[in-house]
Amino acid sequence: ALLAGLNEAQATHLRAGEIIVKRQNCAELLFTITIRVYVNTGSPINFGGDGVLDFGDGESIIVPELNSTPRADLGDGIGYVEYTTTHTFPGPGRYVVSYLEPNRNAGILNMTNSVDTRFYIETAINIDPFLGCNQSTPELLVPPVDKACTGGAWYHNPGAFDLDGDSLSYEFITPKQARGIFVNGYRDPNSRDFYDRVGIPYNQANENQDGPPTFTINPITGTIIWDSPGAPGEYNIAFLIKEWRKIGGIWVLIGFVTRDMQIEVEDCLNQRPEINVPIDTCVVAGSTLVNNDDIYATDPDNVPTRRDSLKIEAFSDVFARGAVFAPTPAKFRWPAADGKVRSTFSWQTECADVKEQPYQVVFKVTDKSSRGPSLAQFKTWRIKVVGPAPEWQSPPTVNVTTRFATLTWKPYVCTNATRIQIWRKIDTSTIPFSACITGMPPGFGFELIATVSRSTTTFVDQNGGQGLAPGASYCYR
Repeated sequence: ALLAGLNEAQATHLRAGEIIVKRQNCAELLFTITIRVYVNTGSPINFGGDGVLDFGDGESIIVPELNSTPRADLGDGIGYVEYTTTHTFPGPGRYVVSYLEPNRNAGILNMTNSVDTRFYIETAINIDPFLGCNQSTPELLVPPVDKACTGGAWYHNPGAFDLDGDSLSYEFITPKQARGIFVNGYRDPNSRDFYDRVGIPYNQANENQDGPPTFTINPITGTIIWDSPGAPGEYNIAFLIKEWRKIGGIWVLIGFVTRDMQIEVEDCLNQRPEINVPIDTCVVAGSTLVNNDDIYATDPDNVPTRRDSLKIEAFSDVFARGAVFAPTPAKFRWPAADGKVRSTFSWQTECADVKEQPYQVVFKVTDKSSRGPSLAQFKTWRIKVVGPAPEWQSPPTVNVTTRFATLTWKPYVCTNATRIQIWRKIDTSTIPFSACITGMPPGFGFELIATVSRSTTTFVDQNGGQGLAPGASYCYR
């Protein structure tokens, strides 16, 4: 019995984590692989020592034992460990990079006997010249350990972005204990037994007490909502961040990252703060996007006799591209008389920022309360950066003899563009101007008559050598 108790105490250390893979050079097959893990610092067992990093190509290594760094900002007993190594893959192919180590921390409610359940995470990459170079799997900026209160909706967003500008999607999976093997006895956090055991009526268990609890993930933004937790304790969930790239007009899955995360639920009086963000927008490359009014947070616990402090953070790849925001250069202030904490956002966009998919800025507000653990709210602001419209050098002219029209425009300002489309319509036309209306929207009667290189500044419309119709009006775009 003593030996069994000792083994249990020594095995309770792995809480959450993921694997990030980056390609060092697109001309080579050398990759950097980083394991990011959160542990229970109350356990005498360190990360590594008997953990196996499998590269998915027949090779694997034993990860050395490493000490963790305490993360007091995430709560008591939580530490962070990061291990990085390099690996050269043998050639093109699909590889599943995985990490396996015994064991998860004890007492996880929604799986059977977590203390004897191995911790397993995996990330998939696809090395294929047809798909182009993939510099990195998605990066996840928000830690995968979080707090929740019983009876109040819980929110999380991984703050994921992709360095290559690929599109991301999100979906739940069952946590695993080995490749292809799920943990035993897994149940979603909103399963009925977690409410029955503490006497919460299941059909009134959401935050508004007018319906059953829900547990959802937004497939586009990645925001997870558990409305609302029941029994206090620790829960683990897992989800995929899938990476998609459009090839020949078709979206192709080129990889994924698995995040295994932990939620600690407590009985508490603290109420979740709320954050307001701007509506989704589009901006023309070269202009500055500024918002000083619509990013603010409030807290329902802020009353004259008691005030929680609030912190606003933002997570996105735009902050690596010249945007100025939280936490370092942002402007914060404590709640004023109106009970709000405001922040500002400014981004000087460039042509290099133009891409088909919108950028996602994930905002997080966290409170600091004496009435329970810190709680958070997440919201996502989507910003699409579009290329500026070409500008006419002079109005179109028509040779009255040949009936050929000559179009002349200024050199296009974005040198990273590849081609310019020329569209024509018989009769006049007005298309509403909006940065969110790009290309040629359907329904306006235009036809594509030519595609030229970006460096071109002149085009002669000969209408197939027949010339334009006498007496007709033509509109070009």
